[in-house]
Amino acid sequence: MAYFDWHEQPGYYRDVTRHFEPTAKLLDVGCGTGWLAEHFGDYTGIDGSPDAVAAAQAKGRTIVQGDVDEPLPFEDATFDGVVLKDLLEHVADPVAVVREAHRVLKPGGRVFASSPDAQRWVWDDYTHRRPFTRKGFRLLFADQGFTIEQAGYESVMPGTSIVSRRTRSHRRPAPLRAAAWLPVVRRNVWLLARR
Repeated sequence: MAYFDWHEQPGYYRDVTRHFEPTAKLLDVGCGTGWLAEHFGDYTGIDGSPDAVAAAQAKGRTIVQGDVDEPLPFEDATFDGVVLKDLLEHVADPVAVVREAHRVLKPGGRVFASSPDAQRWVWDDYTHRRPFTRKGFRLLFADQGFTIEQAGYESVMPGTSIVSRRTRSHRRPAPLRAAAWLPVVRRNVWLLARR
């Protein structure tokens, strides 16, 4: 199983999609095979993996191959929304990536980002370069000109996606959302910010 196969649509996909109108022009940075394309009519993804891009294109998704550690190949103020889901822990320079997200967003556009919390389990993934604290994540975006609207934790305990998939809302159930605030629970930090 390839790395990007682990990251197809999670059962809790509404935790991401609910922040954007279905008609939003959306950019998904580090998109893997681009599962978000199933929820947005004007979707563009970018990923560095030729295998992920090929798999996405085979599904008819609009994906561009590119190095997300380089400037994004899009004009200024192009997108209504940018998603940086489970990406910033992998990149060489998260500040540069967040600046690029700011650049390609239209004024008033939103970014959704998530990344592993600074916990021991994070290092079990050999592709991770760093974890983030909630405060550090907020500062990363605020210092690049974003206005933070929401920030919190999301549970990524094993089985979370399976439990969430079985709910009608396709969000993490309330007990899992509440448990994520306990520092012993395996979790990500997330935020929603506006340009």
